[in-house]
Order: sequence, then C-alpha cells, then structure tokens
Amino acid sequence: MLILARLTFLEAARKKVFLAALLLSLLFLLLYAIGLDFAAREFERLQALRGQQPVLRQIVGNQLLGAGLYFASFLLTLLAMLAGVGAIATEVETGLLHALVSKPLTRRAVIVGKFCGHAAMLAGFGLLLYGSILLLNRFYNGKSLALLDAGHGFYGAFLFVLQPLVLLAAALLFSTLLRPLTAGIVTVLLYVLASVGGFLEQIGSIVHKAALVDIGIIVSLVIPIDALFRKLMTVVTVQEATPVVALAQGPFGAASPPSGAMVVYAMAYLIAAVGVAVHFFEKKDL
Repeated sequence: MLILARLTFLEAARKKVFLAALLLSLLFLLLYAIGLDFAAREFERLQALRGQQPVLRQIVGNQLLGAGLYFASFLLTLLAMLAGVGAIATEVETGLLHALVSKPLTRRAVIVGKFCGHAAMLAGFGLLLYGSILLLNRFYNGKSLALLDAGHGFYGAFLFVLQPLVLLAAALLFSTLLRPLTAGIVTVLLYVLASVGGFLEQIGSIVHKAALVDIGIIVSLVIPIDALFRKLMTVVTVQEATPVVALAQGPFGAASPPSGAMVVYAMAYLIAAVGVAVHFFEKKDL
C-alpha cells in the first residue's frame, strides 16, 4: 500500500494539471501580494492625513486575510476534485486499473494507497499555500494576525489541509461508483452546495433567521468543507479572544462559528467516505 501511495504521489506530481495549479497559485500569490501592498500604502496615506484608523484597518485587514485563505482553499479543493474524480473511474475506462488489480494487491490497498498518495500531495501543496498567505499578511497586514500564536497557527494549518482531504475522499467515492464525467459533476455540485449553505448559515446568523441557520447546518453535515473554512477563520484570527473580530471579517468570516464537534465530524466523514469507497470497489465488477 505504501509503495502504491508513493507511486500515486509521484504520478500526481508529474501531471500537467498539478503544474498548472502550481503556476496558477504563484500567479495568485503575486496578485495577492500586490493587493496587500496597495492596501498597506493606502493605510499609510490615510494615517498621514487623519491619524490612526485602527477600526478601519482591522475590518479591511481581516477581509483581505479571509479573501486570501478563501481563494487559496478554492485552488486546493479544485485540485482535490480533479485528483479524486480521476483516481478510479478514469483508470477503469482507460484499462490502467486492470493491470494494477491483477497484481498481488487487495482492492482495499488500491483505494487507500491512491487516497494516501493524493492526500500527501495535497497536504504538501496546502501547507505551502497556507504558509505563504500568512507570511504575506504578517508582512503587509500584521494587525489581522496580531493574536495568532504557534498553537492556533498549527491548528489553522490542520483545518486548511483537512478541507481538500474531505473533498478528495468524497470525490474518490464518487469515482468508484460513477463514470468520470458524472463523478466530476456531482463533486462540483457538492462543492457549490457547501459554499451556498455556508453563506446562508452566516446570513441567517446575522439577521437572526433560524431557518437559514438550520439549512446551513444540514448542508454542513452533507459536506462539511465550508464549515471547516469558517472554523479556520475563527482560529487564525483567534476569534474567541476578541469576538468583535467576527464583525470585521465580512463574507469570509464566521458570525456563527462552528464548534470543535464539526471538526471531529469532518474527520469521521473522511474516514467513512474512504471506507465506503473500499466497500464498493471490492464489489465492483471490473
């Protein structure tokens, strides 16, 4: 299984889609740095004209931080969807998987090995993105990370990486059950559903509409990636120490912060999705 995971990692790292994602990420980080630099210069100009603007700086700074983490998460989840959807369904259609399952390997080892290989690639890529976003904000926008300590930083990295891994597990399951195109469409729709549900929950919390909050919670149980992002924002801004920060995060914040139970649920969801994928793959007629 470990050999298959290593081979999957090397194969995924050599694919053009990974190179494209890497180049897009570099371009994104460059544009993001330009935006942060522009905002920092504007604040210096305002400070020279009107003195300190701590509230405005907090609001804009937190929204810039949230935007950076949100779009970096989007790049990572997009890569997770492409990797997971093609892991089984595409290889069945091209015949590559027939050669693999004829080897002395259990089908369980094939699924778990492919998941671990792709997960290692996504985790490494995710940590680079997460570290880059925090470093850029620390340099240009230090106010938004003033309370972030090492413990919250590592917990945030774990949450940032857990999002694409949950989607990878779901995409792998669909790849076992469906044809490549259908699996891709279902996975994308699931991602869109998670994003819409997350926004509805936050809006419901702000306007005190329990029905919207309930819809958001139900969607989070179906696919918990948006809840993980909201939890990430509360962690990197240390929202429990300064609850007013939630009001400064705009559309990327968490007016209704997910609990730690949601993180545990997301981990159980990941394990269950891989387990169900193993179950169906063992029964699949190749």
